[in-house]
Amino acid sequence: MTSLPRLGSAALGVVALAAASLFIAPAPPASAHGHVGGTSSTLIARAAWSANPDRGAVQYEPQSLEAPKGFPSAGPADGQLASAGGLFGGTLDEQSATRWAKNVVEPGPVQVAWSLTAAHRTAQWRYFITKKGWDPNDELDRADLEPLTSFDGGGAIPTVPTVHTLNIPSDRTGYHVIYAVWDVADTQNAFYNTIDIDIRGEGTVDPIDPVDPVDPVDPVGPAAPGGLHTMDRTQTSVDLMWSPADGADEYRIERSLDGTTFTAVGSTASTSFLDSGLTAATTYRYRVVAVSAAGEAASQVLTVTTDADEPTDPLDPVDPVDGIAPWSATAAYSRGDLVQHDGVVYRAVQSHRGWGDESWITALSLWEPTS
Repeated sequence: MTSLPRLGSAALGVVALAAASLFIAPAPPASAHGHVGGTSSTLIARAAWSANPDRGAVQYEPQSLEAPKGFPSAGPADGQLASAGGLFGGTLDEQSATRWAKNVVEPGPVQVAWSLTAAHRTAQWRYFITKKGWDPNDELDRADLEPLTSFDGGGAIPTVPTVHTLNIPSDRTGYHVIYAVWDVADTQNAFYNTIDIDIRGEGTVDPIDPVDPVDPVDPVGPAAPGGLHTMDRTQTSVDLMWSPADGADEYRIERSLDGTTFTAVGSTASTSFLDSGLTAATTYRYRVVAVSAAGEAASQVLTVTTDADEPTDPLDPVDPVDGIAPWSATAAYSRGDLVQHDGVVYRAVQSHRGWGDESWITALSLWEPTS
């Protein structure tokens, strides 16, 4: 693997000047946030993990570790990688062999999911890992890291959640750090997440019986689908999506009204399903079952309530112009919803919930003006 350069004193001076100029004229914030630790993620980032009780105010905003992109030649300074440049008081930069809880993994594939509070056009996702022999009792810096893998975002809006499969090297054991970088496509910023892992075991077992190498071991059933969530919903439909399950030949979608009795409503070989013909303002419970010749495994149950019927009088009593309600920075919207703001009517590009950021109405990945 290619080693990352240690910044010398001259280079550090350049970085310091660059950091100063960035402080004077900061890059505009991205209209999206996210962190590692989605529902289908094997790993949880340091900032988002409740097993780390003393991580400071970042526990309330693990999705906001944002700094200028360009790592490793730019981005957060050495010693401030975990806090994305000292954010939230820099508590995350405290480093020792015992300071942080660790995700227990084995060499081989491991699944990482980003929980996105709002998807944003993406240039790339990159992952780095600490080198063999790194010092866990010293501050984390660039010289400790080397590239692990990357995924091209293509400038597109990512799925929610975004799931990647990393391969933990077989030559690593014990405490290591994975440094995850999400480079946003249309801003100057990136999001930086630090993931603490404890690598154990000898990796994947060879499925061939050592006594009789021509006979495979007994077949193993599929894994349970992860990350079951809604992409959209209306008064009469729910659009479901989930992460692939290892060993699944197809997926059976089951629905329940009481949460006890589930009925199959369809099957598919893909990882999405549109359930239609539903009743407005009704709560449904869903699970997805991975099916193979060797067995079945069900996902966790997802509860979804369909939208209510439109009122008979569509005029908003506050702002009755065209019957379109004013935009709210804290409301939840479905794809296709119309709102008005400063005399302009906008249509929702994707389903999302606002978190109080007044700039989101101008984010083209979320809203498009219709007039």
